[in-house]
Amino acid sequence: MNPPPRANGSPRLGKIDRWLVNYLTFCTAMFVVSYILAYIWNYDNMFRITSMVLAATVLLKALMVPSPRNGMSGRASVMMALFCAVALFNSLVSLIPVETSLRWILWLGIVFCFYRVAGNADGSWTRAVINRLPFFFAVLYATIIVVIKFVTNDDVIRLAYHLSGLYGNLILASGLFATQFWQRITWSAFGLIAIFFSGAGGALFTIPIMFVPYILYSASSVPVKGIAVAMLITVGGSIFFESQLFGRFLDIKLNISAADSGTSSGMERLERSKDMRLALAQYGLALAWSTPLGTGLGHTYKDEVSRLYLVPHVHNGTISTLIELGFPGFFVVASLMIWMLWTILRDNAIETQLKGFYFTYCFTIFGRSLSENYAPFDLGNFFIFVFLLFSIRFFLTKQHQVEQNRRPAYPPPPRMMMRPFAARPPMPRPLQVR
Repeated sequence: MNPPPRANGSPRLGKIDRWLVNYLTFCTAMFVVSYILAYIWNYDNMFRITSMVLAATVLLKALMVPSPRNGMSGRASVMMALFCAVALFNSLVSLIPVETSLRWILWLGIVFCFYRVAGNADGSWTRAVINRLPFFFAVLYATIIVVIKFVTNDDVIRLAYHLSGLYGNLILASGLFATQFWQRITWSAFGLIAIFFSGAGGALFTIPIMFVPYILYSASSVPVKGIAVAMLITVGGSIFFESQLFGRFLDIKLNISAADSGTSSGMERLERSKDMRLALAQYGLALAWSTPLGTGLGHTYKDEVSRLYLVPHVHNGTISTLIELGFPGFFVVASLMIWMLWTILRDNAIETQLKGFYFTYCFTIFGRSLSENYAPFDLGNFFIFVFLLFSIRFFLTKQHQVEQNRRPAYPPPPRMMMRPFAARPPMPRPLQVR
């Protein structure tokens, strides 16, 4: 049974649901602090410390709540068992077994804790989080932009620009599902502006990918709306690529490194970046073929790729996952992901709007992973916590909307007391005619 609505019509959050919303708010604050300290101190260590603190926080809450209604059973137990098998095998064949084992323990532990906590929530936190997400991502984006002004390291600045483009995509994806129309317009404009000033080509070319599920969701509710959104993207994209704005977008990256300034145009830099990513993709596939069992979760192959290309990874989340997990692990994980997405898509207990948000969010992360090393096993980014929490809610825990649709069981009517039959009045005698 859901909590009673507020006076303005919004649902009143339950105790655990309020904790989940506040936890994601705390996650945002932690990542803001880690972004600031990472550029001052040590980038990798700060995000590891942040992930550990967030995992310990949700662990404490998971220990406080009772077990979910039916415990871990059904598809939840199947999925966790398969992931544990992949983790054990991957740790044994890893080039760095200790680091790989710690990463798997952290990832599996936070999934299990999310399952314990979300299994005891009534689901009202989902809408509250969706309404807050654009603001959360805007705070992270603003933090990155402010940090850029105080950093002189070219590598850190490039990474910061890529992250600003990622959060621009996420602001756009979550802002499309804001409650009010003016909020949707405001956040969409904010996300597009953030993508433009990031100068990240991957962020720009993710836009049509992330709009595929949104158009399908719009067409399922209002077909005219879906057609209008598709036409708007097509016309707007054609005008953008033919205008001078595209040239200015390409030239933004020239200001990142003084070594590139004045030596090449934005288009030449785009061609070099494209050739570099294609070469990294070919190298990554060759490396995966040479190590079919995997190198272990984490950037365990970074020494070799750094020696050849001066980068720590292959700039592709899918290929990086294939290298680290190997063909057996990648096949199991990909099958589980497809099973999860298909189950969520077919679940009639989940509202259409929530499905539209979830798949738009997934496609956004997938689109960015084609040009960067963003993978669902890397807990160093805030959006991974959001993805895991929604996935666990929609797939591993039961949907309580089904319980709401059941007819209430009224108590049986009270037993009528048997009263003695009243004596029949005597029948009147018929009149006798004399």
